[in-house]
Amino acid sequence: MWRSRRAAKTLALSATDACRDRLAAFYFWNDLQSLAAAVAIAVRNRVAFAKVRAWSRSEGQAEGYIVFLTELSRRRAAHRPRKKYARTSPKR
Repeated sequence: MWRSRRAAKTLALSATDACRDRLAAFYFWNDLQSLAAAVAIAVRNRVAFAKVRAWSRSEGQAEGYIVFLTELSRRRAAHRPRKKYARTSPKR
């Protein structure tokens, strides 16, 4: 997508495109830092997972997509706030 500011135009990647870019490095070069970056992008931004899934399958990387989803679930679970239980005094 093109972004304009004053007289300059810049091509900017959407979060979905940035996630796919990092996943490509993970899929084809087994770059674990790129997997971590793709997960971080998906945690912080709105990503079109249907597009990422379809693209992953078209690249022959359905298993890699499952690894991505597993890491994403693990990251979200680790940062989920824990439930606080109300302290109650014992009943008499």
